[in-house]
Amino acid sequence: MEYKQELQNPLMDQAMEKAKEEKMEELRAQVRIRNYMNGYADSMALKCAVENGIADIIQKHAKPIALSELAKALPLPTVSTEHLERLMKYWVQLGLFTHEKDGSHGLTRCSKYLLREENTTMAAIILGLVTEWTIGPWHCLARSLEGGPTAFRRYHGRDMWDYVAGHPEASRLFNESMAGDTRLLLPVLMQECGSWLFEGISSLVDVGGGNGTAMVEIAKKFPGIKCTVFDLPHVIRNTNSSESTGVEWVEGDMFESIPPADAVLLREAIPKERGKVIIIDIVMDIEQDPELIRAKLMTDIDMMSDDLTVMDQRHHEAQALSRLAVKAPNPLLRRWHYDRNHQRLHEQSQPPQLALSDYLDCDNVCS
Repeated sequence: MEYKQELQNPLMDQAMEKAKEEKMEELRAQVRIRNYMNGYADSMALKCAVENGIADIIQKHAKPIALSELAKALPLPTVSTEHLERLMKYWVQLGLFTHEKDGSHGLTRCSKYLLREENTTMAAIILGLVTEWTIGPWHCLARSLEGGPTAFRRYHGRDMWDYVAGHPEASRLFNESMAGDTRLLLPVLMQECGSWLFEGISSLVDVGGGNGTAMVEIAKKFPGIKCTVFDLPHVIRNTNSSESTGVEWVEGDMFESIPPADAVLLREAIPKERGKVIIIDIVMDIEQDPELIRAKLMTDIDMMSDDLTVMDQRHHEAQALSRLAVKAPNPLLRRWHYDRNHQRLHEQSQPPQLALSDYLDCDNVCS
C-alpha cells in the first residue's frame, strides 16, 4: 500500500507541474497580446524622448544624470517628476537609457541615435514618421484587405505624395526623415564601395532626392561628378538649394522623364534607360535575426499601406532588371548587405536570375 502511494506521488507531482506550466504558457500568451495591443506606447515614448532632448541633456551632462537634474534641464515650463520617473522606467526597459546603482541615468548604444547633432542621429526619422498623418492610415489596415484604395488613401482621401504636396509641414518632416536615413547609409556606402561605384561617371542624378543630402555629400567626395537632385516641384521649392554648392536642382516627375546622366541613383524604382543603376532598398528574407526580420516586415506593411501599386511596380521592374542583367554584353551585378550592427557593407555572391525580393540593400547593374 505504501509502495503504491509512493509511486502515485511522483506521477501526481508531474501532472501538477505540467498543469502549472500550461497555465504559465497561457499567461505568457495573454501578456504578449497585451504588449502588441499597447505597442503604440513604444513609438510614442520614443518620440517623447526625442522631442524633449533627453539623450542630448544626458550627453551634455557628460555623465549619468540624476532625475532631479534632468527635470531641471528639460525645455518645459513645468515638469512632473512623477511622470518623468515613470517614463524613465519605460525608456530604461526599452534600452534607450541606463539605470545606475546610484539612481542616475546614462546613455546606451541606442542613445547615440537619438542625439540631434550626431551624424548618426535618427531623431529626424522618428519625428518625421511618428506623426498623426502617418499613424492614422493604420486604422484602415483591415479594410485595405479588400483591395482597391490603400490604407493611406482610405484615411486621407489621396495618396501620400499628393498629401505631402498639399501640407508643407508634413513635406518638411518627411524629407528630413528621408535625409536622416540617407545620412546613416551614405558614409558606409561611399567608404566601402565608392571607388568602383562611381568609376567612369561624370554625371549623376538622384531621382526623388528630397533635400539633396546624398548629392551634397557625393559632390563633396567626388567634385568631378555633376550631381543633380530630381524631385517633385513642391519638394524642390521647400529645400535650401541655394546653400548647396556643386549640386543642380531640377523639378519634374520621374514617370514622365528623368534628366539625362551617366548614372541614376534611386530608391524603389528602375528607369528604362541603359547605363549604371544604383539601387538602395530593403530586402526581405535575408537576415535570421528576429529584430531585423521584424523591422523589414514592418517596413513592408508600411509601404503596402502607403501605396500598393508601388510594390507591384517593384516586382515587375525587378523582372525587367533580371532580363537586362542577363542580356547585357558585359553585365556586372554586385550585391551588398549593410550590416547595421557594425556599419559595414559586405559583398555577397549573386546568381544572375534575380527578383527584387532577393535583392540586398545596395545593388549595382552595369551594362
